Amino acid sequence: MPSAFLFSNGLLLGLGAAAPIGPVNVEIARRTLRYGPAAGFALGCGAVTVDVGYAVLTSVTVIQVLQYPRITAGLTVAASLFLSYLAFLCFRSAAKGHDIEAQREPQTKLALAKHYTTGLFMTGLNPMTLAFWFLAVPGSVARLTAQPRRDLPLVCAGVFLGAFAWVCLFTWLVNHVRRLGKARWLAAADIAGGLMLLAFALRSIWRLVASPL
Repeated sequence: MPSAFLFSNGLLLGLGAAAPIGPVNVEIARRTLRYGPAAGFALGCGAVTVDVGYAVLTSVTVIQVLQYPRITAGLTVAASLFLSYLAFLCFRSAAKGHDIEAQREPQTKLALAKHYTTGLFMTGLNPMTLAFWFLAVPGSVARLTAQPRRDLPLVCAGVFLGAFAWVCLFTWLVNHVRRLGKARWLAAADIAGGLMLLAFALRSIWRLVASPL
């Protein structure tokens, strides 16, 4: 199997996992506007870490986690609660107002670590991420090569580069909006982000209630 083919497939999978607009990209945008590009980038790196980890698990074990409805239900509830909590933080941030100059201060290592951890939890608990890696991917990645353990590093390198490139590009684009320096942009981002995160949480719960275990 040509190395370029394996790498390019990993690259496309990384972009496919990172690019769709969902809770992670909403929060990357909000935190980039609210705290600066370093915060959004750190959260995105947390998401990339999970994507690469899931790529490894999928390629090595090909475990279809979503075949177990109770596991899926538990993750859905946990993810919905976490997204609801983030939505609450968004609304509280909008209510407190924004100090434009203060938000341009560099983030501390502890603050960046918190953003990164949030990215880990958001992506790791997201049922759609699990569906992508453990249902859709086994039909493609696991069949790319007859020796997945040997070729795993190359595929995962593509996944990492694709997801990482998206985080860099998306954070850079959102940061250009932030440079307008208007407090109303930050407040609008908090409110819109909170509404979208809450919508994702409610949609997940609705799907769980509507589908039989």
